[in-house]
Amino acid sequence: MIYSIFLYQSHTGLLIYDKSFQEISSGKMEMFSSFFTAIKTFVSELVLGDSLDRSKDITNIELKDYSVLITSIPKIKVDMVIIADKEDTKTLNRVIPKLIKLLIKYEQLFLSWDGNRDEFNILEHPLTELIVRNVKVVRKSLLEHPDQMLKSIWAHKKQLSREKVENLIQERDLLIYKIENTANLTRKVAMSETVVELSEKLKDEITFLKYQNEINKLNNEIKDVRFKLNYYLEQTKTTLNEAINNLGDKPIHLGDYKNTYLSLYSFSTKLKLIKDTGWEIYRELASKLIEKNTLEDHEFSELVQNLLKMSSNIEDYLN
Repeated sequence: MIYSIFLYQSHTGLLIYDKSFQEISSGKMEMFSSFFTAIKTFVSELVLGDSLDRSKDITNIELKDYSVLITSIPKIKVDMVIIADKEDTKTLNRVIPKLIKLLIKYEQLFLSWDGNRDEFNILEHPLTELIVRNVKVVRKSLLEHPDQMLKSIWAHKKQLSREKVENLIQERDLLIYKIENTANLTRKVAMSETVVELSEKLKDEITFLKYQNEINKLNNEIKDVRFKLNYYLEQTKTTLNEAINNLGDKPIHLGDYKNTYLSLYSFSTKLKLIKDTGWEIYRELASKLIEKNTLEDHEFSELVQNLLKMSSNIEDYLN
């Protein structure tokens, strides 16, 4: 089975086009984004590296149960990289000339490329049709054994010095400690991304995959926080309007603002999870609702007016 095809511009190493033939849900793709980035980085390094013998028709690099086949196509100044099952290498050797013939039909498109990858969407149908017609299609994914794939990739990388490894481990351990002792979700994501990067350098597939999964969980938490921020913001305004409408002839400071306080307090608590500063303002405003008897009538009236004027766009609170 073919898992992916990459087309790189030979003289720049820029990725022109890539096509995945794997059955991967969007959630899985998001969860293992760093895994796929590691594969793309590895493939890019192969294309740009000095070790690639361009005099050969096809360069085959084995990654455990997989093969990475690199074919240089000088006529269109492209390097084609295919990741496939090792067992399908012979079949691919027969298919690659057909792929080359197909790509050369678009010679002018490749030679005049201005950096817009969307131009190569035209390859989608003919390339897919050619592959499906010539190579068996099995519903498999590189994600079945991501740890093995990473080990195989990293086996081709140079060994780091002991001092460099120790420094990277120390840096990563400090970040992991900070992640475990930080409440702010956006900072946890940023630090987790660095942990993933350091784990790749250290060739530690267990920590790499663990924190890739952690990033996905944190991003889902952030989505939930944003949803709840919208809810509590709306509730703050709704309950405040209800309290005002229920005043009748009573002065404004005699209204019941408990529900508004709870919504605004919850809003500030959720905001604190994704923003280091700014949330305190709304915590303080919530407190003033409860401590209304300590405020002058005009001060409390101004407070209510400010709350009613709060923007309904959640992005205004996150920038």
